[in-house]
Amino acid sequence: MKTTKKDCPCGSGALYKDCCGPLHAGKAAAPTPEALMRSRFSAFARGEVGYLVRTLDPEHEDRALGEAALTLALRETCSRLRFMGLAVLDARERGDEGEVTFRAKVFDKGKDVSFTERSEFRRRGGAWVYVGPLPERS
Repeated sequence: MKTTKKDCPCGSGALYKDCCGPLHAGKAAAPTPEALMRSRFSAFARGEVGYLVRTLDPEHEDRALGEAALTLALRETCSRLRFMGLAVLDARERGDEGEVTFRAKVFDKGKDVSFTERSEFRRRGGAWVYVGPLPERS
């Protein structure tokens, strides 16, 4: 499927302004772990570093960097990598906890560094946040 610059990078098929745009602008909150995963991928693709910081769990190990260093590291990641596609493989929600398994198509200077991750999400203060990757299932 060919996409246009107006299509949301999260792969939903919706326009950015109707999909992840309101979440990035703080006008809406992600209603599910999958919506948060999609909006975070889209934030990486568009360089929405503030959103990535806001939606990172307060206990995530990257928080130890401090907000300024974390922001700088995320800005560098967003500018160096090209986030080209997202496929959500599985999404589950149980009360205030959730997990999403996804495949991210990512390139670093033309080299394919795509990956699959099973991620943990938690609702804190009524909003979903990214906790981190979960171990592979056996």
